[in-house]
Amino acid sequence: MDDKTFQQFEEFIHSKSVAIIGTSSSAGYYWLRSFLDFGFPGKIYPVNPKIDEDLGLKFYKSLSEVPGDVDYAVLRVPARIVPSVLDECVAKNCKAITIFTSGYSELGTEEGRQREQLITEKIKSSPFRAFGPNCIGLACPETGFAFRPDLKPNPGPIGFVSQSGGKAIDCYLAVVETQLGISKIFSYGNEADISSWELVEYLHRDPKTQVIGIYIEGVRDGPRLRKAIADCATDKPVVVWKSGITEAGKRAVSSHSAALAGSNDIWQALLRQTGAVSVDSFEQLINTTVTFLRCPPPPGKRVALIAISGGAGVAGTDSLARHGFEIPRLSPNTIQSLSKYIKDVGTNIKNPVDMASSYFYPDNTVQTIRHVAEDKNIDAIIVEAAPHYVNFMANHMGMDNFATTYWNMMIEAGTYCVKVVHKPFFVAVPAIGYPLENLATRNQFREGNLPVFATIAEAAEILRFIYEYYQRHPKTPVPPALELE
Repeated sequence: MDDKTFQQFEEFIHSKSVAIIGTSSSAGYYWLRSFLDFGFPGKIYPVNPKIDEDLGLKFYKSLSEVPGDVDYAVLRVPARIVPSVLDECVAKNCKAITIFTSGYSELGTEEGRQREQLITEKIKSSPFRAFGPNCIGLACPETGFAFRPDLKPNPGPIGFVSQSGGKAIDCYLAVVETQLGISKIFSYGNEADISSWELVEYLHRDPKTQVIGIYIEGVRDGPRLRKAIADCATDKPVVVWKSGITEAGKRAVSSHSAALAGSNDIWQALLRQTGAVSVDSFEQLINTTVTFLRCPPPPGKRVALIAISGGAGVAGTDSLARHGFEIPRLSPNTIQSLSKYIKDVGTNIKNPVDMASSYFYPDNTVQTIRHVAEDKNIDAIIVEAAPHYVNFMANHMGMDNFATTYWNMMIEAGTYCVKVVHKPFFVAVPAIGYPLENLATRNQFREGNLPVFATIAEAAEILRFIYEYYQRHPKTPVPPALELE
């Protein structure tokens, strides 16, 4: 992306005034409330000829009646009147617009294609840029742009590009739930103007974005998208989820965004060429993107597994081995050190580490983590945090705040592993009983800025994605948010 185009994007992302055209009470003033509740700091102009005033704001009959400048416009109007509203946007000198309206080429009809061709020609001949049609545009906590009323304004280092509006919303909500924040999320729909590759190029240059997630159904210019992702992946981690890979999925793509899904083999070859991380589910997209901000580059494939039971250790070892990791024996010095903290007959302190009843003494677990982290035979650690054991013990023994104290001590040890020793430290919190305590445990580790997963198998899978990315891009700097010592 050249400087001129980057500056153009910067200007409309930092718009000082927004017009919501077609907002109405029938939809609960969805778009208007999105900007109001998110705290947009500039002028908001609702436009609807049937409403005079509501929500404490004056409504305007048309965009031309708005007295001030309008930098950005959101179009929630019927498809048949979009062309005339585009003319008003030109007359008002808008910098950019979101065309929320659907009913275009995604219908698969000649009428829909003609409608889209008409607005595409109008947009291309205008000075403004446009998201859509059939999309929700832009969310940016820093500038107060939102596309849903219940979003929390959490600014952060993660950027997303999503063809789907629904998936853009899902990404925003999911990232905030992990206690991290968003730089920008773009939903671009049918690509009448702004395209996926442009958005990737923008986030590549954006200093506020450290990691990029992408959801794609189909694309109109595969070579340009491939180049944009490949260029970015050498500087910042990029995680791509390409849907529509089955025959049924391809048909769904054409009816959703009118894009060509393409051959799965071709897509996978394209993504391999880019050096990005290719995932195949929403959960993998979020987990991998978030984990890049909480995980230093793994120095190798040797993983230590610390669990409360031998069964968890054996099953976890299988999961790690399936993903190509080694589970080496700990060094003699480490084994000797651990023997002071793990004393039960029948336990294993070679790797995986079976702590058994020693697990219920927080200092034992903390010392075990620290010694294993310092072992030169180990490149990464996965620890099973088991609320169904820890909370049972706390309740059984009447020890208030035992679980909270325990997890805080484990967080401190994990932080030492990541920030000081510079090795990945993953936490697996199995969803077994105690659902409220399970959620509280997950949130506590997230607030401690450590990667949390539902199972050891899931942790092993994401660790493989991170490892393979840094193997392809060994010179890529770690995201600044890691703040390694």
